[in-house]
Amino acid sequence: MSSTTTTPPTRICVFCGSKPGASPAHLASARTLAQSMHEHSIQLVYGGGTTGMMGEIARTLVQLSGPDAVMGVTPSALLTRERPGAPEAESHQPTKKIPASWRKRMGLTVSGGGAGGGKGTGMAAGATRPDETAKSLLNKEYGHVTIVPDIQMRKRYMMELVRDGGAGSGFVALGGAIGTLDELMEVVSWNQMGVHRRGACMVNVEGYWDGVLQWMEKVIEEQFAGEHLKHILGSVTDAGEVVAWLKGYEEGRASE
Repeated sequence: MSSTTTTPPTRICVFCGSKPGASPAHLASARTLAQSMHEHSIQLVYGGGTTGMMGEIARTLVQLSGPDAVMGVTPSALLTRERPGAPEAESHQPTKKIPASWRKRMGLTVSGGGAGGGKGTGMAAGATRPDETAKSLLNKEYGHVTIVPDIQMRKRYMMELVRDGGAGSGFVALGGAIGTLDELMEVVSWNQMGVHRRGACMVNVEGYWDGVLQWMEKVIEEQFAGEHLKHILGSVTDAGEVVAWLKGYEEGRASE
């Protein structure tokens, strides 16, 4: 009896703002990236919002590739803030909870642990069990969204989806603020620690990320990091170059 191996889809996790930004170039970069992802059959992993940059890239990719191309992840506390145009009771149908295999890998739930957490669960006593609260929903305009208990679980889940994705998977930052920068730097740090081996790329529209690029140069100059930092975290000026950059990162990593 022969067995078949399913190749995982390529996934790009996009970090970006829940606001559109002052320049029309920001929303345009979201649409350009969505078009490129559609052309290369790449799935989007993102923060699950329906407004601003997040809503633009999700909505555009759903229009081009269908709802299965979009995987949003959002904390329950941010539902009304980041998804005001998608009331859960009206426009979603329940699908499934976070897979048990993922919860087990995270050490969040272990058989025999009590509902209140504590020993054997990997969670603090009294913490909310993710298998009781996390659920996945489908929205015809914005694709799939998994609702998780908190920000840290959101970041970890998005990272794992990309880590376990196919060739050319990686992380991208479009225009955004503190949350966008926080998510970007965390995946770069995880790369350095060996948690994953995916590259991260900033789309430097109209010089938006110039300050971060200058800071990186200063970090290297002051010897807090080596030149490898610029290899892990790169930049492009056109969102249409992201797919090629991530592929090039992976090819360079494979030759090391």
